[in-house]
Amino acid sequence: MAVVWSPTRVRTVRQPRQVGQVESAGQVESAGPVGSADRLGPPVRVYRRFRPVPRRARVWVDACAAVVAVAACLALGQWWPAPVVAAVAVLTVSGYGWLRSVPGLRSVRVHEGGLVLVAADGGERPLPWSAVEATEYSPGGPDGEGERGRIWPAGAGEPVVLEQLRGLGRLFRELEERLSPGLRAALHETLRAEGSVRFARGRLTVTTGGLVHRPPHPLAATEAHRWAEVESVRASDLGELEIRTHSAGLPLTLPVPNARAAADFLADLRTAAP
Repeated sequence: MAVVWSPTRVRTVRQPRQVGQVESAGQVESAGPVGSADRLGPPVRVYRRFRPVPRRARVWVDACAAVVAVAACLALGQWWPAPVVAAVAVLTVSGYGWLRSVPGLRSVRVHEGGLVLVAADGGERPLPWSAVEATEYSPGGPDGEGERGRIWPAGAGEPVVLEQLRGLGRLFRELEERLSPGLRAALHETLRAEGSVRFARGRLTVTTGGLVHRPPHPLAATEAHRWAEVESVRASDLGELEIRTHSAGLPLTLPVPNARAAADFLADLRTAAP
């Protein structure tokens, strides 16, 4: 029986829910004194929310500033009004961003024992490391998509969505470092109990003998590789699982939550294979 690797599956092999649950994206409700912020130890870092200014507003302010700067320079016959007007435009855009009312979390505070999600109204909702099942980070794209991260607390049907936080990529790299050992152990336990683990909605099936890749195209042939045929496994900079084999020229890349834990899990199997 193949088991699909997902945040829902992890909760069957990790400890049960203890301290938190998600009501909706961006909201975590504390469920007892064990999850209080003072039980998480001293804070380590704070990731604060920023308010992006819409592109149209920036273009409008820049255009107005350029017109005013040119008019001032022509009227006075000097160049110094141009940088003054530019500085005023920058301050205007920054002030607009700070004054805008933006829903969602105000900040995320990292403690030694977990996270504290600070809501827009100042309310704090703790999330211990033991209550985090999986994370996923998307760095954004060239078409204007912003970076975004998702955290699955234990027992939650929906993830907590984090975006527009300064240093969001660093936050999720830190989460990977803290969560990878536990998630890797959970994958090994699932493999021992069920015999196989599937990633990326069944596109990749992993067993102790090797792996099977089923391409998304229905006419593409299924590829099976013994561990001796696998050259390397790693988590890419985009948060994907990257597998290189001796027979294929291009690496196989799969979008997988907590790709680092998955890569370490596959590397363990590859090393232990005869």
